[in-house]
Amino acid sequence: MSKHIWDITINDLSEHSVWQFLMWKDNSCDETIIAPASGKDALNSNSNIIVKAKFIDAIGSEFLGFINYGLTEIEYSQPCMFVKDEVVNFWFGISKPSKVDLIKLNFPIVATSVPAYGLESKSVNIDGYGYINENSSICVMLR
Repeated sequence: MSKHIWDITINDLSEHSVWQFLMWKDNSCDETIIAPASGKDALNSNSNIIVKAKFIDAIGSEFLGFINYGLTEIEYSQPCMFVKDEVVNFWFGISKPSKVDLIKLNFPIVATSVPAYGLESKSVNIDGYGYINENSSICVMLR
């Protein structure tokens, strides 16, 4: 069962807490295609995986979502959480997000990966919506 990263659902994360980008094993695959990862693949140091995560905002509300497993800075972990069945992305790369398109959330938010297959839990601090400005600096925007 493979799908585009943007098609992942809460149900998918409930069934499989670790997903892999197929391109790490086969570079002819579309870089946006993911599939459930086996324990062996999840623990492979060359793998490119996302893991289910629990998000807690500044007032204690809890959400589910996922992060790229590895480095914990927002630009690497690219956290995404579900708010009312809609995915909220916190990393926009070189595109400055439009405030009108952003959901008002209670920052800061901490995303903590759910341990699976022996992967250690990782936490990501999210201070707002991140992007890279014209000076190549990482910026954070609140709504």
